[in-house]
Amino acid sequence: MSISKIQLSQLLSAYGNLLTQKQQDVVAMYCDCDCTLSEIASEQGISRQGVRDAIVKAETTLVKLEETLGLAAFLRKMIAAMDKNDNELIVELAKQFVNKE
Repeated sequence: MSISKIQLSQLLSAYGNLLTQKQQDVVAMYCDCDCTLSEIASEQGISRQGVRDAIVKAETTLVKLEETLGLAAFLRKMIAAMDKNDNELIVELAKQFVNKE
């Protein structure tokens, strides 16, 4: 897998509803609960290879969505601007995101 668990978790937060329920569950257990493939397999009633396949497929989907839409990056920037209480930056980021082609 090419991205970190933290990055995968962030993408899951932004785009998780676009995955199947099984993929959402498996990735959440893997990233957020730090479960092993064996633990997830036991809990989900599938093989370790099935878990790995679900994670890889979900990661591929989530990365493609982020490359296309950029929602997770936008949210990170907005949160940083809000933490700084920079209203001008918030407005500028929102305009850039809305006008994005």
